[in-house]
Amino acid sequence: MLTTYPQIRDRIYELARIHGLRVDWAETSRSVRLVLLYEQTQIVVARGIVPVRDIRATQVNKLEHDLQHVFGKDWLQ
Repeated sequence: MLTTYPQIRDRIYELARIHGLRVDWAETSRSVRLVLLYEQTQIVVARGIVPVRDIRATQVNKLEHDLQHVFGKDWLQ
């Protein structure tokens, strides 16, 4: 499982490109960022909270679950 913010961010960009989605970071705080995934018609198809620091397994599991319907099961493995 990916465990650092740069790894998770890069995987999101990689899979978004493969699936033809646009990535937008809507909100940012010191510890998390809100990611929105848009399809080509500018409709949000997924959103998730990406942990930035002090990353815990529960946060990563929730993010994986939140984006699973777009990227597929175990997309963070």
